[in-house]
Amino acid sequence: MSQKNKHITELMSLANEVKPLIEALASEMAVITTRMAELEELGLIYASEYWRKDSDGQPKYFYLLYPLKQGEPRRRDYIGCDPARIEAARQGLARAKEYDALMVELSRLEGRANSGLFAMKDALRHLANKSNRFVE
Repeated sequence: MSQKNKHITELMSLANEVKPLIEALASEMAVITTRMAELEELGLIYASEYWRKDSDGQPKYFYLLYPLKQGEPRRRDYIGCDPARIEAARQGLARAKEYDALMVELSRLEGRANSGLFAMKDALRHLANKSNRFVE
């Protein structure tokens, strides 16, 4: 096999590997966006836990403290001491953390897709370049 044919064969082999990789990347991104939509539907809570202590200094009443917004007083939601309400609030907090982690992962995958797109465009431009032909 000549050197020319070897390069063409390898190029064709690499081209055949691209489509499954793109499909896998798209599938992974779809799974993440679906999960993010589920989390949003269930409700995200961007706040921090705060326990108000009783007279003995023990945590008794659960509050959610939201981040400050300029020009507004700090929002505090009273949850109380009901274990079910506390657990629901904590699940909302956990969903928000998971959502943020998924957003980071989705951004990473989108970066890979963009890098791949630029590389593919560069490869196509390079392969389609007809100005390097030798005239005999």
